[in-house]
Amino acid sequence: MKPTDLARELNIPQPTIHRIVTGKSTRPYHSSLKPIAEYFSLNVDQLLGEAPLPSELSDMNTQENHAVSVQKIKHIPLIHWEKLFTNDSQQEGGEKIPFLGNISEKGFATIMPDSSMEPIFPRDGMLIFDPEKTPKDRSYVLVQLHDSKSPVFRQLLIDLDHQYLKPLNPDLNTFKMRLLEKSDIILAVLTEARRMYEDL
Repeated sequence: MKPTDLARELNIPQPTIHRIVTGKSTRPYHSSLKPIAEYFSLNVDQLLGEAPLPSELSDMNTQENHAVSVQKIKHIPLIHWEKLFTNDSQQEGGEKIPFLGNISEKGFATIMPDSSMEPIFPRDGMLIFDPEKTPKDRSYVLVQLHDSKSPVFRQLLIDLDHQYLKPLNPDLNTFKMRLLEKSDIILAVLTEARRMYEDL
């Protein structure tokens, strides 16, 4: 469903729906969220991702007999950068974060430790990876370099038989592009990134 269609169905101004869908409205009014939630047979907490979704939902609009399919929320581990791919990362009972979407059972989240991928991926932003996703040209990947103990996060550029790891930070004196060597291992592909905002 397009935002314009939802706005028309609920008689809510289209710019309001657009700001909510794109995330520009960080604190939408309850009066705007409630009709959206009710339309999809949810409560506001479920719509915001603060409560689990029911396993199956039926469409509120029975006249058109549409079905609404909803993916279940998964909870994936949040692993400290320095513990990625160590025995410590496999411990049960650690912190988990909710994730809605397609990700393998090996999916995980971590926090960006440096500024090498700014401005798109800032330091302390959350990164969600899937080790079973296949990397493509221009994918963002987590790589274990043969000469480093800690993995690095870079953009993968593929040119014929060569693969390059590119930092996004324009300060090339600190973070340089490098050729991906045969002994380097692509560990996971980025699925989603989340920014953390400080309270003002």
